[in-house]
Amino acid sequence: MKHSQSEYQNLGMPVNIMAGGSNEGADPTSKRMRMDTDLNSVFTEFLIKSDDYQLFKLMKFYWDRLEQAIEEGVAGISMLLTDKSVFSAQEYQKITELVEQGNRVDSSKLLLNLVMEKGSLARRVMWESFVKMRHGVPKLDKILKVIQEHGSDPFGYMDIAHDLSELSSHLKGKK
Repeated sequence: MKHSQSEYQNLGMPVNIMAGGSNEGADPTSKRMRMDTDLNSVFTEFLIKSDDYQLFKLMKFYWDRLEQAIEEGVAGISMLLTDKSVFSAQEYQKITELVEQGNRVDSSKLLLNLVMEKGSLARRVMWESFVKMRHGVPKLDKILKVIQEHGSDPFGYMDIAHDLSELSSHLKGKK
């Protein structure tokens, strides 16, 4: 049975029917939204499967990159963490004062240090906040994509990268 485009419109379905499976005319934003949803769900699943120590290791491994990445979105991330009762109003105010003074570097360092002091639940909420904020923070988005690219074992990748770094340092000392 063949349906007309108007029948699909009446059913509330998009009228983007193409002959031969062509992607010509397809909405590129819908593809991006689908990929974003995939990354969000993959990363959310990753957070569910990761234990507290693994998230601690992940944060330590990406520390320098996270510091730089969240400079762009530190106000929004700190607001999410305050909304989730990770930060007190005073801690939030300290972070936002640094942002308002144009000192995003120190504000991102303060945010990460506060999260580390508060423990595993705070780290988990922080990573969840990163997933929510990644669209507005390109460097953060890139970090999450790199983690996703390493699939089910980003921790194995981190161990290898750490070992290579130590080997390189050791070899430099042998000159």
